[in-house]
Amino acid sequence: MNKKLHEEKQRIDSSEIQKQKELSEALAKLKAMNEQMIKTKAEQIAQLSGQIKKFKNLPQPAEFIAEALQINKVLVTQIRLLCQKIAQVEPLCDITASIVDKSVDARTDLEQADETLTNFLDW
Repeated sequence: MNKKLHEEKQRIDSSEIQKQKELSEALAKLKAMNEQMIKTKAEQIAQLSGQIKKFKNLPQPAEFIAEALQINKVLVTQIRLLCQKIAQVEPLCDITASIVDKSVDARTDLEQADETLTNFLDW
C-alpha cells in the first residue's frame, strides 16, 4: 500500500511538474507577446506624437481667421483702387477720341491746304 501510495504520489508530482512546465511555457509566451505589444504600442505612440507635433505647428483657427480677415481687407482695398481707375478710363477714352478726331480733321485740313498750294503753284 505504501508502494502504491508512493507511486501515486510520484505520478501526481510528475503531473504537477508537467503542468508547471506548461504553465511556465505559457507564461513565457505571454511575456513575449506582452513585450511585443508594448513595443508596438510604443512605436504607435511615437508616430502619433510626431503627427501631433506637425499639427501643433499649423495655424490655429483663430490665427487663420485673423489672417484671412487681413487678406480680405487688402483685397477689398485693391478692388476699390481698381474701381477708381476704371472710373477714370471713360474720360480718358473721351479725350483720346477727341484727339483722334482733331488729328483726322487736321490731316484733312493739311491735305486740303496741300492741294490748294499745289493748285496755286501749278497756276
